[in-house]
Amino acid sequence: MSSLLTSLLFAVLVVTIPFTFILKIMLQLPKPLALSHRRWPTIMDYALIGAITACITVFIRSAYFVRGSNPSAVMMQFVIAGLAYIFGLVLILRQFCGVYPEYIVTTGRTGLSIRKTVYRNITDVEEVSRQGREARLRVITTHGSAIPFTLPTRSVSIFYEKLKPQP
Repeated sequence: MSSLLTSLLFAVLVVTIPFTFILKIMLQLPKPLALSHRRWPTIMDYALIGAITACITVFIRSAYFVRGSNPSAVMMQFVIAGLAYIFGLVLILRQFCGVYPEYIVTTGRTGLSIRKTVYRNITDVEEVSRQGREARLRVITTHGSAIPFTLPTRSVSIFYEKLKPQP
């Protein structure tokens, strides 16, 4: 088996399968009432996954199969490939943040984790800032954690409407 094919196979196992699995799970969420960020067409998500797979393939091939590589050059390639991997994951996850019928979905401070918070667990909402067409909120939960939440300014009223107690 050629080194490029082996590298591609490994990159598919490391990137394509997990990212596609995450995307498939996220696409099963109900229709959002308001999104924090614009959702891309699905073809763009798959193009992003393909680009990251290609980047990781090149890294694996150059790091493992090319002999006599400079260790500092391999380390820099590792950092670049790792940043591409992280950036792609953040871009996929942030598309699904927003207000849903039963809960809100947010990402962590770094964007690498996703959190679902049910409305009954929200005790307080503080508006941190409004800049342009974006409002930054701090959602306080019954567990005492403060969750940063960003919404377009026009969607903040939808969020507050969902927070009101339902009869």
